[in-house]
Amino acid sequence: MQYLEYKLDMGPGGMHTPYWVDDGGYWHNGANHTMIGCTRDNQEHKIPDSVTKLTAAELETRQLAIHAATPMKKQEVDDFNTTNMTDAEVRTAIQNWVTSHS
Repeated sequence: MQYLEYKLDMGPGGMHTPYWVDDGGYWHNGANHTMIGCTRDNQEHKIPDSVTKLTAAELETRQLAIHAATPMKKQEVDDFNTTNMTDAEVRTAIQNWVTSHS
């Protein structure tokens, strides 16, 4: 899999995930309106040069930087409250996502 940092496309029906993203919409960065998605390695289509391709380590670094500015939240056991995730929890979440998308 290739991990991609991308922006939504505008089409006749409104904003949508680009067609070359197989699974997207993860971890929105409000600072630059990008998201994370992935696509298979040997795709038969072109990914625009403006799209940032990330390694698993780069994805983790991206998320930790965003988390430092806007902490990621986790649902508490009571299902009513949220608290900030720790850096370790963010790392684990990213690593689990990468593993499930490999």
